[in-house]
Amino acid sequence: MSPFKQRFHFIEVMITWQGRVNASHLIKHFAISRKQASATFTKYVSNHPQSIVYDDTVKGFVADSHFSLIYSDSEFSQYHTLVNHTAQPIFTSIVDVSIPTRNPQPHLAQPILRAIDNKLAIDIGYTSLTSPEYKDRIIEPHSLIFDGLRWHVRAFCRKNMAFRDFVLSRFNGEVIHEGKATSKIEDDLLWHQHIDVHIIPDPRLSSSQQQVISDDYQMTNDTLLIPTRKALVNYLLKRLHLTSYQQDPKAQQIVLSPACETQIKPYRF
Repeated sequence: MSPFKQRFHFIEVMITWQGRVNASHLIKHFAISRKQASATFTKYVSNHPQSIVYDDTVKGFVADSHFSLIYSDSEFSQYHTLVNHTAQPIFTSIVDVSIPTRNPQPHLAQPILRAIDNKLAIDIGYTSLTSPEYKDRIIEPHSLIFDGLRWHVRAFCRKNMAFRDFVLSRFNGEVIHEGKATSKIEDDLLWHQHIDVHIIPDPRLSSSQQQVISDDYQMTNDTLLIPTRKALVNYLLKRLHLTSYQQDPKAQQIVLSPACETQIKPYRF
């Protein structure tokens, strides 16, 4: 992204979430001069007339009649990213809850990534809860998956003769190259097939409580549709805390729709 587009993105995100943006914001965030900041606003207005206008009452640019998002979108995560990457405190304080992510070691990730890039089969040691001792597996990896806590490898397993998921941090030992992979990513049907997961407020809640949940998740007609790959259904359910059922509906809050429960059953593990 060019420097101007980066600044235009910043302008739009600031106006969307803080309601205004001024030269000081640009100067502090990008470490640029006031002249460069002024030139950025001039160029933005020139490219997109009536999109933003300076408002003396708030000492900054605000949305005008034709303002629309061109270099950003309405995801709050974009504002969150700006907050996390701002050296000087110009934003509302946002605090993240830290969780222990299981980062893979470079010496484990490198052979996997090389195998993916070069479409290779590799023989590598792997351990699991059912087999705590490292055992050799010949796999043909095609993708990495991040489930929010740890990394997984999607690969064809020659032992099982099927596509499986492996926890990246559980690989170990010397890697032996077994030549070119015999499988193709196109052969992984569950990877290429998509399905819609439907969540609804827990029906055990009162109607007013269900409305709170519906508003919280921005549901339409009390339903939120989440598209995903069939191979990733279980990871999505874990992120939504839908792999177990709480006795207290206030703790449960959301459930799968009955039709969705039936539809996704073959893809749960």
